[in-house]
Amino acid sequence: MTDTLFDLGPTSPFSPADERLVAAYVAAARGLDDLPYTPEFEAMMVTLRSAKDPRGEREVLHRLHNMRKAKKLPQLGKTPTPAIKVSADEEAFLCSRVLALVGSLGARDNLPYTNKMDELVREFNAFSGRHLTAHDVWRLVAKVAK
Repeated sequence: MTDTLFDLGPTSPFSPADERLVAAYVAAARGLDDLPYTPEFEAMMVTLRSAKDPRGEREVLHRLHNMRKAKKLPQLGKTPTPAIKVSADEEAFLCSRVLALVGSLGARDNLPYTNKMDELVREFNAFSGRHLTAHDVWRLVAKVAK
């Protein structure tokens, strides 16, 4: 028997696993667009794995994006990673490669923690003559896709 006329169910809109995910995200204190391929993301994954969460990096990131789209993920503020300057040719290269790899710039969130992202990093570094990390290339993709 409940104290109310209707049983409203659990008070949290999240499963226990998603509650742990949100708590780990907040503890990371890094905005979602800046999170992939960072020590903070790796620390999140360690926390989740210690709680027996079976999701991999790709799944965790995908779930966080879904939560953000549903406006159920706290905003954590500004991006701490400084912007990397790219030439018009480098930007055009990135756009064309993202289109080729995932079909549209809007589908860029499908790249992190995939072989396609690894390929993009290798190709961009070969094209540009730079030695950027996966995080740096991800930030560039996020920048040019907006």
